[in-house]
Amino acid sequence: MASTRAQRIWHPARPAFRWAPLGLAAAMLAACGGGDDDNNGSTPPPAVGVFTVGGAVAGLGAGKTVTLQNLGTDDLTVSTNGNFVFNTRMDRGVAYAVTVKAQPAGQRCTVAQGTGTATADVSNVQVRCENLAAATFTVGGTVTGLTGSGLVLQNNGRDDLGVAANGGFSFATALAGGAAYAVTVKTLPSGQGCTVANGTGTVGSAHVTTVEVRCATAAAALPEGDWKQEQCSPSGPGRWTRLLWRINRQNDTRATVTLGGVTYADASCSGAGTVTAAQPGAGGSFTFDRAEATASAAAFWGSWAQVTGLTSRTVWARKGPYLCLLGDSTPTVFPTVASVESYMNTLIPNKICYTQN
Repeated sequence: MASTRAQRIWHPARPAFRWAPLGLAAAMLAACGGGDDDNNGSTPPPAVGVFTVGGAVAGLGAGKTVTLQNLGTDDLTVSTNGNFVFNTRMDRGVAYAVTVKAQPAGQRCTVAQGTGTATADVSNVQVRCENLAAATFTVGGTVTGLTGSGLVLQNNGRDDLGVAANGGFSFATALAGGAAYAVTVKTLPSGQGCTVANGTGTVGSAHVTTVEVRCATAAAALPEGDWKQEQCSPSGPGRWTRLLWRINRQNDTRATVTLGGVTYADASCSGAGTVTAAQPGAGGSFTFDRAEATASAAAFWGSWAQVTGLTSRTVWARKGPYLCLLGDSTPTVFPTVASVESYMNTLIPNKICYTQN
């Protein structure tokens, strides 16, 4: 069933290169899944979600709130000093990382003892808040996709800030209303590249929380060059062809595509083959607004502007040597990089994905 559905993405025998929506296909994939809950009399699986993560807030002003996160999710808004506990429990041996997502008005809160590994209930996270000078505000936002270490951000070429985990961040130096800010990456994390969105502007009358720092593994950056589909299909007497995507990466978030083919004289489509005349611009342009990566896969969510004038949502996904091109919708049918990788695992064996030529 996965093979039949996967074939709908790109049909190599049809020169129109039509894009097939995958919303229904994703639902069909879920329906085809199955599991075996029978442990065959063996010991039961280990308990999950057994440990709480929490600590204490101090210095929070009356009537103010601070929003905390664990691992960049599980938002918890705290309005009083004292103990706090996140709603989501942690499995044994799972890492936790507490950050400040939203600062209280007129204050800045910092986290101490916010990272570690859950081996028992965690209760020693310390969130300390302090008053800012009158009419000054912090500059910050959110980091996503961070898996390496050593990320250092700067604001206005100074005020170095080391970031160790995904989630909220804010620079130590507060700025007055009307002051300009410019967030940049001073030092990249090991094995990763990071880009900044919404990084420049002017401070208004509230904390800046909209800066987005997106990191991805260096080996899983937005692809470029010639990529050929693994599927080999007859295209004429004594000739077989693999579809070709010639990707011209404009920058970290935009690429244009020219379509073509790689022809072979045998049905195995082995060897380098011959690149046929491409159709300039036939693939349209792609603009990506979100990227996430894990140690094994990376995904790029964006919009495909076709030469016909139509636009649609798309996901480009990379895993090892493979590039898979997925149709998407709004809202996305692939909310996480894990869901993208799961679908890739059904496409790769069916030779739907591409490898670099």
